[in-house]
Amino acid sequence: MSVFWQSVLAVLAAVGFYSILHEIYEWIAAYMLRRDGTAELTLYGDGCDAAAEQWIRAAVHVRRQFLPGLSIIFVETGSGKGQNIAKHLAARQDIMYLE
Repeated sequence: MSVFWQSVLAVLAAVGFYSILHEIYEWIAAYMLRRDGTAELTLYGDGCDAAAEQWIRAAVHVRRQFLPGLSIIFVETGSGKGQNIAKHLAARQDIMYLE
């Protein structure tokens, strides 16, 4: 086998070894955060804006997947005219809504 192919295999082996170690580290870190971690996320925005719904859904997804102890707070900064999507989502998803 030529030196070139030995070098290619060595690089692939190093990348694979690093990937395995990194995945193990991620599992351990995720376990430790889920067990002990608590966090607070505060979202500021207009509850009538469609982006507010996306922010809340993304925050709920993060809470469900990674941090069950995450408390989410939505602070209303808009005028409140129109259908307030954030207020309805906050009531259903156990999110503190502040006007």
